[in-house]
Amino acid sequence: MIRLFRTSIRNKLIAFLLAAVIVPLSTSIVITYGYTKRTVAEERIGVTSSLLVQGKENIRHYMDTIHQTTLSVYNDNTLNLILQTGSTDYLSEQETYRALVHMANAMTDVYQVYLYMDRPKQPYLMINGLFKRFPTEGPPFRPNLGAAEVVVEPPHPSGTYGYPQTPYIEPAVVMTMHRSIKRVPASEEIGTLSVDVNMKGLVAMCESLYDRTREELYILDDEGRVIYGPDDRRWGNRIGEGWDAELLSRPEPSGSVSWKGERFQGIQVYNRLETGYLKWTIVKRIPDDVLYKQARDLTRINTFVLVAFSLLSIGVTVGVAFLFTAPIKRLLGYISAIQKGDMNVNIDMKRKDEFGILAARFRSMMQHINNLIVKEYRLELANRTNQLKALQAQIHPHFLYNALQSIGTLALQMNAPHIYKLISALGKMMRYSMNTAETSVPLSKEIDHIRSYVELQRQRFDGKLSLAIEADEETLRSEVPKMMLQPIVENYFKYGFDPASGEDGELVVRCRVEENDALVVTVRDNGRGADPERLNEVRRLLRRAGKGSDADSEEPDGGGIGLLNVLSRLKLVYGERADMRIEAVQPHGFEVTLTIPWNRNEARV
Repeated sequence: MIRLFRTSIRNKLIAFLLAAVIVPLSTSIVITYGYTKRTVAEERIGVTSSLLVQGKENIRHYMDTIHQTTLSVYNDNTLNLILQTGSTDYLSEQETYRALVHMANAMTDVYQVYLYMDRPKQPYLMINGLFKRFPTEGPPFRPNLGAAEVVVEPPHPSGTYGYPQTPYIEPAVVMTMHRSIKRVPASEEIGTLSVDVNMKGLVAMCESLYDRTREELYILDDEGRVIYGPDDRRWGNRIGEGWDAELLSRPEPSGSVSWKGERFQGIQVYNRLETGYLKWTIVKRIPDDVLYKQARDLTRINTFVLVAFSLLSIGVTVGVAFLFTAPIKRLLGYISAIQKGDMNVNIDMKRKDEFGILAARFRSMMQHINNLIVKEYRLELANRTNQLKALQAQIHPHFLYNALQSIGTLALQMNAPHIYKLISALGKMMRYSMNTAETSVPLSKEIDHIRSYVELQRQRFDGKLSLAIEADEETLRSEVPKMMLQPIVENYFKYGFDPASGEDGELVVRCRVEENDALVVTVRDNGRGADPERLNEVRRLLRRAGKGSDADSEEPDGGGIGLLNVLSRLKLVYGERADMRIEAVQPHGFEVTLTIPWNRNEARV
């Protein structure tokens, strides 16, 4: 499969055109799904939060009504007096009956009301209009509220508080609000009141806040017990699945948090209901499959569109690919014929488009190829001739060097040592310059080359020339670029040395190491020197060469090209750490100073 795409432009074109359609649509689907998913989630969370706020206010009002019902023990002066005195006579019990009937009828959801008087230790129970005074099962029930004044007991099956069961009254699931009754203004407890409220009213309010078939709603108290949940078997118990403890520990009074558990994966929106007598957390849990249903539906639609467009694109793409590649296939047939040796094949493609132009250019190219075949043989002959000349050019320097060695030996045999010395100097120079494998040499080799060169020049000028070398031993072992000093010394003989002046020529080469680990080489002569204008011109050219400018285009004379070449080579090797300075010498002469980095470890080798 991969080979088909590598070798066929038609397959590549089909793949490219399909990708040009499928990739943008696929990317659009992914982006749209992500955006829709985020938008739907944010919108759903916002709507759910608003719904929980409204539900919280309804539940608060509902619980406040129960709370106000329990406060009637303080609003009813007669009952409050009976509680303080502990009276249990007939009239007191009638007033107690009246008060309990009023509490039981204050709300339709009140299942029963239980009153316990501390002083006479007398309990009373009002259930469905039936007033009970004497329990038959053990001592009277008295709720333990601790230090709290009001406690809301989570949902539980309704009890009898020790009284016999009433046959025609069905048990129910209730939540109980227990109140400690105090002697006002003192804080002495004189009794307790327990109001059992049927869960039907709270259940109806909760069921209006969510969809039981797809969502979950919980009301948890501050201890994590379930006040309401979709499974009534868990009412009054702790859930213990982790998410409940995580929500109850959050400091924010409302918000949303995602949860990934074994039983549930989705968003949990919560809102806290806090009053002076209770602290509940209302939690609505929306599974991911419900939360993102709209985003998935939109993705399915987009996917259907993608498949439809893909099928259409395949048909169009294959047609376009064949339309564009058919001329190429035809040209390949012509090329195959040419490859087999038919150089006069008739390339017949009468088209006006780019393929027609390509065919015409191909015909023209073949005509040129046929015309150039004859020239190819001539070029091959010329090429072999050049190879022979190059081989000869390689042989000549070795021949000359060996010939010089023979002449030098003959000079010794003829008792002409001076001639042997000059021939040896010339041979050393040739060997040094012929060795192209070396790009850098020890400074000592470079100075030996200068000695040989000056020795030949001394013979040329009848010995009116001297060379002085002032160098430390450690500097002579330093590696420097080859032929670094030759152009500088050669400039002296081209432009500085004047045999007619009657003064002997002097060359001084000094090598030293400065404190900043820089090797400084100075070449000084007593020649004609340079006038200030020419000196400034050469300095300007050197500055431009140091910056990488094309200074050679100005074609300087008077030694400028040699100095520029040396500086350019040093900059190439050492970069900005290399430098060249030129100075005039009084009363006449010229001085060139080279500065390059010095490697201490390299010099000690």
